[in-house]
Amino acid sequence: MRTTDSTITPVEAGAFAPRGYDPELLYVECGRCGSPVMWEQGRATRILEQAGIDPLELDASCLLVTDGCPMCGAKGQYTVQIFRVSAGAETRRPPHYGTA
Repeated sequence: MRTTDSTITPVEAGAFAPRGYDPELLYVECGRCGSPVMWEQGRATRILEQAGIDPLELDASCLLVTDGCPMCGAKGQYTVQIFRVSAGAETRRPPHYGTA
């Protein structure tokens, strides 16, 4: 068996520092029927920018909920809310909406 000595140099803090969570990866759901909602590329980013939400404040526990979608027959413009699912939420059951 051969052993070698190697030194690992630490990476500078800014080189690979996370830049926040990509808003396009947020789960979007209809609050009326519970269906997942697919948006065109860039829409979640635009909505969060308009709301003044910094992507550095987002993580995988965040989700967007609309008040309607084409699947449940709602037409027109929709309002959107952002929610953060808390760590204790896995013990609670979500309200039942739709047939999903």
